[in-house]
Amino acid sequence: MNAFSTDFGRSLSLTPERVVREGVDGEIGDLMAEAAASGKDTAVRGAGRSCNTQTLATGTVLDNSRDDAEPRFTGEGHLVEAPSGITWLALEKWLNGHGRANPVLPSYLNLTVGGTLSIGGFGHGSLRSGLQIDQVEEIELVDGTGRSRTCSREENSELFRFALGGLGQVGFIRTAVLRTVPYRAVTPVSRIPHTGISDLAEFMKGVADNPVVSGYFGMYDRASWYSQIALAAEAAEAVESGEPGTVLPAPDYSLLLHQEVDQHLLPVLQDESRVNLWADYVFDEAGFEGITKTLEELTRESPFADNLISLYFLVIKRPEAATPFVFAPSLDTPVQYGIGVFTTIETSDSHAVAETRRVLRELLAACAEAKGRPYLYGSHELDAELLEGFYGADALRRLESLRAEHALTRFNPRAFGGVRP
Repeated sequence: MNAFSTDFGRSLSLTPERVVREGVDGEIGDLMAEAAASGKDTAVRGAGRSCNTQTLATGTVLDNSRDDAEPRFTGEGHLVEAPSGITWLALEKWLNGHGRANPVLPSYLNLTVGGTLSIGGFGHGSLRSGLQIDQVEEIELVDGTGRSRTCSREENSELFRFALGGLGQVGFIRTAVLRTVPYRAVTPVSRIPHTGISDLAEFMKGVADNPVVSGYFGMYDRASWYSQIALAAEAAEAVESGEPGTVLPAPDYSLLLHQEVDQHLLPVLQDESRVNLWADYVFDEAGFEGITKTLEELTRESPFADNLISLYFLVIKRPEAATPFVFAPSLDTPVQYGIGVFTTIETSDSHAVAETRRVLRELLAACAEAKGRPYLYGSHELDAELLEGFYGADALRRLESLRAEHALTRFNPRAFGGVRP
């Protein structure tokens, strides 16, 4: 039971009364109805990578991590139906074995499909394909009455828009049908060094308009600043002579990135003596320019100077006519910029924990002022005013109506840090 009492952030412990699994403790509809009827808080937990107790509950925790989950191709156009409890690592390996791949993957793949779809999902492929939820054709959504619905852009479209990116506020995502792309066994990659955040940010501004770049992420790893670009296969020769940096072939690029990140993350994931305060934000170009100046100062000062693991940067260009998901970390602008702030602190260093929380509150306020959006899994201290500023009063009222209508008022209640509008 202890494994379900805290999450990756380790900022709080909440022991559930019971932990249940679909297929072991009953059918998912029955489990959802029983949890709702209990009148106690219920949460869905996949890999447990939330950073602010979003996957914890004192009532029922639905353990959705499924090592035995099996995807299958469905319909036309190489669509894949994936159980929400499968990891992206398992899904990508399965797809690669069938000559296909996911258009967008996070750099760390030991996350469940349902978990990242419930918050949006970003990665180096976001430069050309947007969010992971932009790849979803339909989902099976189960509410607190036990009823299952197929939701898509055409069918139950409102629930579709509230569910994806909404951190489990309108039901349990049981399966998702996803678009796939042809598998690239080898990707030409170039790593470009930068002198600092200003240099990196200036480089990022031109990435989306460069047709030879197929994927992008930027990084500050406390030792260096750099951009890493993936190249269209046919452009590798031209870029080799015209772009800075050396172009190298990267076999199984997404899996290679996962291995690199896993090596860095593993000590943090296993060290129970540390609090992890991580947060991600999305901005338009003006907001991005302002926040990079703020971060430039913060990286030189305590607590970030002492406890920062890394800063992670993405360029996001969503497909034309992308679905307007209600709570997704996305903006109505052609190109968006993502920033991840990752810190880890000894639990015993209460002063550093408090100071880091203070700085993250300031960053969240800056995000709101710049008309950006937070990524809902992170260490965000939201309040009613911030929620209304990010999502609008009408959307929040409609959310609460949908939750009441579908017997979900106690389901995943900590999505906004426990704050309700």
